[in-house]
Amino acid sequence: MLSITREEFLEIYKGLPICKSVDLFYSQPKDEKELFSKYFKSKLWRLNNVYTIVDKAGKRRRFRMNKSQHKVYAAALRHPRLIILKSRQQGISTLWLISFFDDAIIFKDFSIGLMAQGQDEAETLLERTKLLWETLHPDYKQFLQIQLKKNNSKEFSLTNGSTIFIRTSFRSATLQRLHISEMGKIANKYPDKAHETKTGTLQALAKGNIGVIESTAEGDNLFKDMWDNAILYTDNLTLKDFYPVFLSWVDDPDCVIEQDQPSTRKQDEYFIKVEKELGRKLTREQKNFWLVQYRELNEKIYQEYPSTPTEAFMATKQGAYYAQLYMEWVKTFGREKPKLYDKNLDVQISVDLGMNDTNVLTVFQVYGDEFRYIDEFYDNGQQIKYYTDWIKTRPWYQNLTHIILPPDAEVRELTSGKTRTEVFEEELSKHDDGTPTNILFTLLPKSDVNEGIEQVRQVVVNMWIDPGLCPYLISCFINYKKEWDYKREKFRDKPDHDEYSNGADSIRYSAVGAIRGKYQKRPKESSTLNRQRVIAGVSHGHDV
Repeated sequence: MLSITREEFLEIYKGLPICKSVDLFYSQPKDEKELFSKYFKSKLWRLNNVYTIVDKAGKRRRFRMNKSQHKVYAAALRHPRLIILKSRQQGISTLWLISFFDDAIIFKDFSIGLMAQGQDEAETLLERTKLLWETLHPDYKQFLQIQLKKNNSKEFSLTNGSTIFIRTSFRSATLQRLHISEMGKIANKYPDKAHETKTGTLQALAKGNIGVIESTAEGDNLFKDMWDNAILYTDNLTLKDFYPVFLSWVDDPDCVIEQDQPSTRKQDEYFIKVEKELGRKLTREQKNFWLVQYRELNEKIYQEYPSTPTEAFMATKQGAYYAQLYMEWVKTFGREKPKLYDKNLDVQISVDLGMNDTNVLTVFQVYGDEFRYIDEFYDNGQQIKYYTDWIKTRPWYQNLTHIILPPDAEVRELTSGKTRTEVFEEELSKHDDGTPTNILFTLLPKSDVNEGIEQVRQVVVNMWIDPGLCPYLISCFINYKKEWDYKREKFRDKPDHDEYSNGADSIRYSAVGAIRGKYQKRPKESSTLNRQRVIAGVSHGHDV
């Protein structure tokens, strides 16, 4: 029984020549002559009528494409290179194994690459390939006049000159087809292999031929970078670019459970948010499935069964300080909101300064217990004036009342003899018309970094953030993590100094040094600069 209706078929393949074969897809040949003269010529018909697989229940059955498989197959007809972000158990690897096996038996002298995560996965692919051959009806083999030529642990070749290579990496071969499974896992576990895949394996795929990368999300790694690039260039694709396809658990007909499950208020709010984002209603059976999976997976459910691409990459990373809280309190409750700046509230900036590292300005407002992160700026190799000039261009500049500086802001620069605190004060003490700005400068003392991290955790549960103006800060909330001890194979109780630590330091200073209150009245006139030191503070991350 086919898994999509005629109407769904025409919608999925809309605009493609294959729509002319819709009648063929929903019928069967009257006899052997019609089979080989008409039906067998259609690849889509072959994919749904010729091949045998072992299903989830461990039983052999005729392969029939599900809706998700039709969706990605249609995408490949529109563009040859795909990157697929998916929820679990949608059968995408199975589809491409069968599709490429079909190409191997139909076309002469094809080189097909199936790249596996590791040797165990490669052996599994080989066994599944053998099954396809062994269960292929003898009449088809005879019609195609093909026989098995070679069958070993690394390749499967036929007498028509086509070969399926099953490896953990490719470089020297030229390929007409390529499938890379679980790229996210490869990027996390074997980062060097992931980069080798990009610089070597992908270069082996001849331009214009089909290449598919698919994976569940596994945090911020090379797969996510490739996904982000695909999104960026969707409207200007070349044959070397990858077209992004997302497969939500909501579209998987297997993601249902009949037995009703209890839900919390927060979970109900999550369902409302998903329905709003997707523009569709979730069934009771779908909600039951999600609730059961949540009990088993907890926060990992957003990675394994995402409803949107953004949600897929919001999954908690092991050793991360804030990712789980961010997912629970910011993402789930829809607190990523554009245009957060409120002209009725004072603006504060927390600054992380590094001599050679990235310098970060975190711009925020406080309303009661709420922290609203409204803007960001970061760069490296620039003088302080470069950052203060940026501040003066922003729409919130007139409401800026407080700048929080780290302990090393008191270090004197040899060229000027001034501290960076003094430079900030000189540049921002007056408006262009000479009137005082009345900005308060707070210099944080050194203290325990873990205490500051705990204060940020308290902020996250009441925070809002502008996703358009603060993308780097969001990535810091998600990816800031503990340092890994490779020798002892466990996390150290201190932060990892990577591309997210500077932003995380700036966030931490905002939590520690912020002036809290519903509204901060700014004095109208002042002839002196305002400076203070905060007793309860945190140390700069590099000083601990």
